[in-house]
Amino acid sequence: MSPIILTEIYAQENVVIPPRQQWKEISDIDQLTCKEGLLLLQKNNGAPSCVSSSAYLKLVDRGYGMFDSEIMMKRPMMMNNLIERMTSDQMIMNHWHEMMINDKTMMQKTMQDWISQMKDNPKFLANMMGPMTSDANLREQMIETMKQHGVMMSSLQGHPRWMDSVHDEMMGSGMGQNQGHGMHMNCSWCPEYEEHYTHEHSRSFSHSDRIMDMMHHMWINNEMTTDMHDYMIENPSHMAQMSGQMMGPMLGHMMDDPELRQQMIEMMLEHPEFMNSIRHENRLSN
Repeated sequence: MSPIILTEIYAQENVVIPPRQQWKEISDIDQLTCKEGLLLLQKNNGAPSCVSSSAYLKLVDRGYGMFDSEIMMKRPMMMNNLIERMTSDQMIMNHWHEMMINDKTMMQKTMQDWISQMKDNPKFLANMMGPMTSDANLREQMIETMKQHGVMMSSLQGHPRWMDSVHDEMMGSGMGQNQGHGMHMNCSWCPEYEEHYTHEHSRSFSHSDRIMDMMHHMWINNEMTTDMHDYMIENPSHMAQMSGQMMGPMLGHMMDDPELRQQMIEMMLEHPEFMNSIRHENRLSN
């Protein structure tokens, strides 16, 4: 029976047979399938294996298999599962963020794409602004970054509602110091997010150069990089991690855009904790 007929039979019966058995009958990696949620990895000896995204990274790290961009490109759901796992790992994403910072062309393109998406869908702007304004440490970085942006400061000083709000009485504790994880005080637009990750893989890579090599293969693949960045902006928890590492470049591009700058001001005005911090600084400077 031909490999094509076998594949059609398996699909019709909704059966996923073990990859080794598939490999015996269909010696074409493009015809192999895995159960939903598992990733297809071809080991160094050529044998296929279906593994979890967590195991996938560990096996690549330990040299039992190699990342194959062609396999992933033909299986979007597997690629999404891998991206989701990668973005939950601090070491991996710290390196990815460093690549973004060092590649000014990529950084500019990514931020232009994100700004366009944020204009079309306020949810994406909230995903980025929520952690910046809700987390006490990120909020302090954000305010300092805003102070260094002349156009932003001029926009704030020329905004009547902002100037009135700065001189209002402070609300709640008065300091606006958020002690929760991904929580916020009466902020109607803020998304919930995890302020701290449990980094399953951060300390488990024995040969990080292999993981870095995998990331670099993804980096030079435009479609994979776009998928990665699309997932990042949809995830406020990741935006929290990213903001801590590259607040300046992110916020700078956003504040340079006139339309987005005004949207940012309106959102900040609707965030009581953030405005408390602004009022506190204003009182200290007077």
